[in-house]
Amino acid sequence: PAQVSDIPIIQVFAEATALPAFPFIFARFDGVLGMGYPSQAIDGITPVFDRILAQQILKEDVFSVYYSRWVLGTPRG
Repeated sequence: PAQVSDIPIIQVFAEATALPAFPFIFARFDGVLGMGYPSQAIDGITPVFDRILAQQILKEDVFSVYYSRWVLGTPRG
C-alpha cells in the first residue's frame, strides 16, 4: 500500500507529467496531493482523504495543514 505520512492506504495515484503554466510556474513544491471533493474527482477516483476515511484508519474524521512562518532561507513546514 501507499503511505500518507505514517498512514498506510490503498489508493489509486496518477502522475502528472505536464502542468499548465499558471499557477504552477510561480510555485515551489515537490508534488500535488488531490484533496478535493469526490464530486470534483477526475475519472471517479476517490480523493486521498476520503479513501483514508473509508478505510477507517483515523480515530477522528479530521486533518490539518501546517504553514510555517518562513520568510527567507530554507522552506520548512
